[in-house]
Amino acid sequence: MTMLTPTPAGEDPLNHIQWVPAEDLDANAWNPNRVHKPELRLLEHSLLTTGWIQPILANPDGLIIDGFHRWRLSQDSKAVRARWNGRVPVAVLDVDRPTAMLMTIRINRAKGTHVAVCMSAIVRELIEDHGYDPQQIAKEMGATVDEVNLLAQDGVFAARGISNWAYSPAWYPTEDGKKAVTK
Repeated sequence: MTMLTPTPAGEDPLNHIQWVPAEDLDANAWNPNRVHKPELRLLEHSLLTTGWIQPILANPDGLIIDGFHRWRLSQDSKAVRARWNGRVPVAVLDVDRPTAMLMTIRINRAKGTHVAVCMSAIVRELIEDHGYDPQQIAKEMGATVDEVNLLAQDGVFAARGISNWAYSPAWYPTEDGKKAVTK
């Protein structure tokens, strides 16, 4: 493997993006983040429609700090692999293993979670103010049409029986895909 060139000290990593073969990078063993298949398909859709808007972060040895799922898609998705000839954009940070571990967790935690009430407001605006079709919204945000229709209801979270709806596992703070238990 070729050693990657680290970002010069004190400079912004985004000013030093390198396009490297995906196979020159390696997954770290500590990443606690998991992405379910529907969200991976959504990530693939995003890469193919919008392009790379965020580089992978790695150390000079090619160990991934952030961007594992984008990197994985760059190898597993024929369309993604073909579009960029197996190459990925990388910002290289010269950090030690403990710093890389902490960065992985900090970056993933800082991405946050979706709050369903806010998602409902977005869906309603897309439908009511911008004329979007629920099927189009479902495709673009990686949801089912039933989820979009539920989010589109006015006062949906005051409705009785809301806990009986089966949402995508990404809507829950679980990693095993099981339905969240509410009491």
